[in-house]
Amino acid sequence: MFRLYSTVTALTGLGSALAAQGFPLGPKNSLVPGTYAIRICRAPCNPRDSSRLLVKGTIVLLARPVPPDSLPVPTNADYFHAYHNACFDVKALTDDEDTFAGIFPVGMVGWDRDPDDSLVQFSLYWSPDARYWVKVTATGGHLYGHGKSDGPFFGSRHPIDSVYGERIGPPDERRCIAAAKWRRR
Repeated sequence: MFRLYSTVTALTGLGSALAAQGFPLGPKNSLVPGTYAIRICRAPCNPRDSSRLLVKGTIVLLARPVPPDSLPVPTNADYFHAYHNACFDVKALTDDEDTFAGIFPVGMVGWDRDPDDSLVQFSLYWSPDARYWVKVTATGGHLYGHGKSDGPFFGSRHPIDSVYGERIGPPDERRCIAAAKWRRR
């Protein structure tokens, strides 16, 4: 009996520790995982209107991290997250210097929820001194929110972008493994 109690206590503690680190757990995330067609445009705009699009492509939000032994070494992945449970494949439609969205056409990232506002968040670009950070509400098979280019010297030069995603299928781990193999040129 003590052994069973110890195991349950240890697993409960592990779940609490992962949740505290922002690891996506629990029923509040059960509707988020999926493959989404994503569109980004300069805010304010309607991302469904193709005339003002900056970037379009696909984001896959997985229910759990891809097992490390399934990934190549080295991995093209966002190093801000300890786990990799999302990936993207996007295309920049303009040469807009005011956004980092689309600089990396393919990559593997981690998604989680912001502890302050519960928005789903992930990166589409990262470097030692800059990143493109997306925060969206996930509701009814759609992602609605914004993206922002950030770095120590960029200030207000980089405006906020509108981000819209529409669920087009279940989460596809194979796409993420392929994204991890992509090499920067």
